[in-house]
Amino acid sequence: MGKLAINGGSKIIEQTLQQPWPVYDERDEQAILEVMRSRKWGRSSFNYFNHEDSKLWAFERAFAEFHDGKFALAVSTGTTALETCLQVLGVEAGCEVIVPAATYIASASCVLQCNGIPIFADIDPRNYTIDPKSVAALITPRTQAVVAVDFGGMPCDTDALGEICRKHGIALVSDCAHAHGGQWRGKGVGSHADIAAFSCMPGKTLAIGEGAVVMTNDEELYGRAFRYHHAGRDRGAESMDFTWPATTIRMSEFEAAIGIVALDRLEDQAEHRFANVKYLNEGMEDIPGLSGLDVDERVTRWNPFRWHFKFIAEEFDGTHRNQFRKALIAEGVSCGIGPTKPLYTFSMFAKGEWGKTGCPVRCPLYEGNPIDYSMVHCPETERIHETEALDLQHTIMLGPRENMDLILDAFRKLCENVDELRTVQ
Repeated sequence: MGKLAINGGSKIIEQTLQQPWPVYDERDEQAILEVMRSRKWGRSSFNYFNHEDSKLWAFERAFAEFHDGKFALAVSTGTTALETCLQVLGVEAGCEVIVPAATYIASASCVLQCNGIPIFADIDPRNYTIDPKSVAALITPRTQAVVAVDFGGMPCDTDALGEICRKHGIALVSDCAHAHGGQWRGKGVGSHADIAAFSCMPGKTLAIGEGAVVMTNDEELYGRAFRYHHAGRDRGAESMDFTWPATTIRMSEFEAAIGIVALDRLEDQAEHRFANVKYLNEGMEDIPGLSGLDVDERVTRWNPFRWHFKFIAEEFDGTHRNQFRKALIAEGVSCGIGPTKPLYTFSMFAKGEWGKTGCPVRCPLYEGNPIDYSMVHCPETERIHETEALDLQHTIMLGPRENMDLILDAFRKLCENVDELRTVQ
């Protein structure tokens, strides 16, 4: 019998590390009851000029204030939030939008939904966010925007990205689906970009249902976003005055009611997670072969949706990351690799099946050469996905300090038994 649990040894952790999620208490229940009893369950129940009792408007104001933005708009999902951002920026057929190669699919599919063309940038190996140098090399006269994902909740270098975008006259979109409560230079994530999108689905760090938020400091962009999410009606316009082709992606009063209460918890949860991340990163400093991501000094708070850390293969003498991960799970630490698979390898891009016309990639309005995504190559993204990335979910980061010590103990056990680890199938 080996020492490692995967080979029959005793486990380091017997209990679950996951904390209950989503969190709720009697305040959430009371908020839902208030909406139900009001019989006003959505934005259409309120006049634009008289919405003092609306949970939805109250949630939007509170969300913007928390994240240091001026305007927030609640919509149906994180995907539609991203689509709204691109729509109001004028992304259409013939446009290119630069997105990171490693992220959730919606960060790129939202471009296709606007008839634009995703162009994949590599990620920075230091922190797994979009690499500004890669972005700068990909800009063409057709580039309309950059979608910068705060991957795993880690804030992007919006200083460098913003400078690049201003230089070329293109827009910066912050995809903050993973990053609620995070801060860059003391200000909320999303507030440094032209426009930002947040997801509030049940697994996210601000979990309220299938809702989402679009945030901006630009009143004109906010007005366009409001029109797009409200079937083409302008703010304050008569209910039947439709001014632009649009859709209907409004959030309900019920989700907003939960959101108001969830925002009250967000700062404490974010601080708790960040403190645990710092503790784990410090604890790994004396564990050979493992390393935390680099946290830029301008990141004043990282509220991790996924805590990524690195497996340094050359220090494990022939052991693969997947062997380490399997053994770590057997020790009681639920561990993944995060959404690191390069997006251009997914079937929607790799096969290039774009319907009858081949649009948007083979659109006659697109003046570039038709893109063959099977030829795209982002070396750092591919290396990180294949050999390096590991991650723990945010619900583990909500645990007590003693749970973090157990995780570090599991790391040490595996690192001290590399010969046995190498035999893991």
